[in-house]
Amino acid sequence: MQSVFNIFQKLKEEISSKNNGFAIASLPLVKNHKIGLSADGLPLFFIKCDHSTTVKNLDYNLEFISVQFNRECQLLSNNKKVTKGFYTVVSLKTDSVDLQEYFLEVVYFVIKKLSSSPKLKELKIEVEKLITLFSKFSKPPQKTIQGLWAELLVIEQSKNPNYLIQAWHHTSTDKFDFNDGIDKVEVKSTSKTKRIHTFSIEQLNPNKNSNLIIASVFAVETGMGKTIFDLVKLINKKITNNNFLFRINEVLAETLGKDFEKTFEMFFDYQLAIDSLAFYESELIPKIDNRAIGQEISNVHFDSDLSDIEPLKQIKTKSLLHKSLI
Repeated sequence: MQSVFNIFQKLKEEISSKNNGFAIASLPLVKNHKIGLSADGLPLFFIKCDHSTTVKNLDYNLEFISVQFNRECQLLSNNKKVTKGFYTVVSLKTDSVDLQEYFLEVVYFVIKKLSSSPKLKELKIEVEKLITLFSKFSKPPQKTIQGLWAELLVIEQSKNPNYLIQAWHHTSTDKFDFNDGIDKVEVKSTSKTKRIHTFSIEQLNPNKNSNLIIASVFAVETGMGKTIFDLVKLINKKITNNNFLFRINEVLAETLGKDFEKTFEMFFDYQLAIDSLAFYESELIPKIDNRAIGQEISNVHFDSDLSDIEPLKQIKTKSLLHKSLI
């Protein structure tokens, strides 16, 4: 099956040869909804909708995308067949090829969940998820690209990526990277030659009935390697629930903010990361006992060297979260 990005590229080639400025095409596994190419050569989608109901305050116009609900359109396909109807038009507003591919994949994922002619209220719910997603690209980043890359590597290399994605942090301010409500996993990365990581005092002093494992990885930026989105594609091949793909994109948008486009240009040494990935019992890591810190002192961070600590070979607890790792 052709990817949506390949279909879009063929539309661009078609317009280039015909020089008429507009084209549409059908989408794989989807009825009625179409992919299109604007007069400016940018991607857009025509989502067929049932306009028998009305919804107020519909249209959106953001920095990167715009949405126009319930427009009467006349679409002309390659075989000159004219299709008339009411469509919601979702358009991208940037010529960044990387963002175009991302936009096409994410919107196509949402469209596949829709019926062949969804009610406007149903469509608005799904479109608002896209609006929330793309609006985050204007916000400051919440974490480094290196740190997020390391978290994705842990998911990609895990025995049960589905479970890890469910336990992945819901906000960038969460204390731990993975938390299933019982146990925790914190991912640390370094680009240096020694396995030294920075911890907050809370990270190595979890509540007494929780087990914490530290994942450590060398994440070294290279001229060639794998980007964040290369890892996302690898993860997508391993997950069984397609809704998790949107969950990944939510975390990426929330975490990266304005740095989102930079991720397409940052490559990390994938093999080095795999070879260096190791897991440690938090009790063995040198730390400051929180009982030694006065209540008047907060935001305590320190560096710990894990070089001489024996990593875990297998998970001995019954923790579902930890057993998902190795």
